[in-house]
Amino acid sequence: MRIALRAGVRLALAGWLGLTLLAAQGRAATPPEKILPDSTVGFVKVNNAAGARESFRQSQFGQLWTDPALKDLKESFVQKLDESGKKLKEKLGVTLEELFELPQGPVALALVGRDDPKVPSALVLSIDAGKNTSTMGDVMTRATKQAEDEGAKVEAQEFKGQKLHVIHPPKKKDDKDKDKAKGADKPQPPLVWTSQGSVFTIATDVDLVKDLVANADGRENSLASNEAYAQAVKKLGPDSQVVWFVDPVKFFKITIASAEAASGGDPARKQQAEAMFQVMGINGLKALAGSFVLNTGNYDSVGKIIVLAPAPVQGVLKVFQMPKVSLKPEPWVPASVFNYRTISWNLDSAYAAVNDLVNMFQPGVLNVLEQQLVGPNGGEPLSFQKDIFGPLGNRITMISDFKKPIKEDSQRSLVGIAIDGPKSFQGTLNKLIALAGGQPKKREFQGTTIYDFEVPEVPNANPNAPKFKGPISLALAKNTLFVSNEPTLLEQVLRGGAATLADSAAFQEVAREFPDQVSGMSFMRPDENARVSYDMIKSGQFEKALQGAAVAGGPDMSKLGKWIDKDKLPDFSVFAKYLSQGGGYSVQDEDGLTVTTFTLRKEKP
Repeated sequence: MRIALRAGVRLALAGWLGLTLLAAQGRAATPPEKILPDSTVGFVKVNNAAGARESFRQSQFGQLWTDPALKDLKESFVQKLDESGKKLKEKLGVTLEELFELPQGPVALALVGRDDPKVPSALVLSIDAGKNTSTMGDVMTRATKQAEDEGAKVEAQEFKGQKLHVIHPPKKKDDKDKDKAKGADKPQPPLVWTSQGSVFTIATDVDLVKDLVANADGRENSLASNEAYAQAVKKLGPDSQVVWFVDPVKFFKITIASAEAASGGDPARKQQAEAMFQVMGINGLKALAGSFVLNTGNYDSVGKIIVLAPAPVQGVLKVFQMPKVSLKPEPWVPASVFNYRTISWNLDSAYAAVNDLVNMFQPGVLNVLEQQLVGPNGGEPLSFQKDIFGPLGNRITMISDFKKPIKEDSQRSLVGIAIDGPKSFQGTLNKLIALAGGQPKKREFQGTTIYDFEVPEVPNANPNAPKFKGPISLALAKNTLFVSNEPTLLEQVLRGGAATLADSAAFQEVAREFPDQVSGMSFMRPDENARVSYDMIKSGQFEKALQGAAVAGGPDMSKLGKWIDKDKLPDFSVFAKYLSQGGGYSVQDEDGLTVTTFTLRKEKP
């Protein structure tokens, strides 16, 4: 896998991997999913580049980009883009903007499994250039010549009347040292490309390209014929602009094989890992898939994610039982929240599944652990089932908002866990605090005890990294266990009396798009969150945050902040008028879980 991914990086450096985010204009040629073999592990396809580019322009973000108020900012950004694309123009003969506009048909990227223990997978990228076929051919030819000038070995092969351009990258000194240290010669995969009509194929394996050329009209054992893929695509619907698919079992096997190839380890470890996946029930996970579309119907955007796991599930998948119910925001949720998420989760079944799973590896270990959970003053040991999972309800809710004035550190968050037996759970809460040796500050607020736990400051080598600030506040009220990172939000929830989210016109507009029964639902207002990002950029904190996100030895992320000229940002009101509320819902059925998210379209931004 490491070798294949490194080859994929070379694809990105050539400028083509980014093209997978484009869409393409439909054509009569065979769809890539009918050409790719059934051994395909992962796949992403953009159906229509011209169409998707136009959909983006018509979307609210596309309209924002053309707003006259952004003229100065856009010109500054385009100038920086042109400066960074000068070398690309010199080498390939096209600018970044022209490169972006090249695809005119379906664009697909796939990870395909191979029968080679040393290199168990290969990447392949398919681009239909349509009317830009000649220009793209010139770009690929110039890129090949550029690679040769930089030390790569280039050869041409003929296969079924097609010319294959094979680029063998030069081995770097550090790669030679690594191979020598391991005592093995592991040549890196080549980069291979060819074209059939307007369709260009770029891959990291010669035999894979030949196989795709030989099956250019389609094959019986294709990705499209894969039952899990067909089922996932059917659930996603026919109107998606972007579709992606992953076969989890094949992915795990490829990952294990890649790790074995990289370490030269014992093949028995591979068998043990595969057996572990089966015992844990992960082999029951048939597919992960998703789709995305802009500017459709009442929506500015719609995204879907599907977890295909047909019942009855086993092992770890049994933990996540989320029955469909009629959900609406709890009366304690304020109308002012900018983010609301709630899920229906059978926690009793979750505990039973965890207990069964643990017993498969070490029978009775949870019972042994319970006997050790006795407070400092003795008494009955803690019972996971009786004291914790028994009193818990089957719903978890998360809300967020911002203190005023809104700043980068003013976000407030709260989690609420439904409690079926609040009186009995008070005893559990006391036990847990005693077992943890906690010494919270206890205070009364309108008849409810609030526990404030101070959070010790953890040293961080990076002074720019964000720091978590306490206290953590906890309370048991309204048949709910509340945990919050900001006491004022908890107090607002406990105080009540204000307008509720369920009664707000903003939520009701979003909720009209929900089915009657769902496993979970969400609501979001993007304006306040966007305001934080805007203020961070305007104040220069955005660059500092990127510096804080840097990983030792990794790229300097702070350079990304220099692409936006903060002095040319227009007033936030310009951005706000293009932001619309949205939400989502999840539904678990016999086939698995489907999550749908969307933003509503504004009639006149």
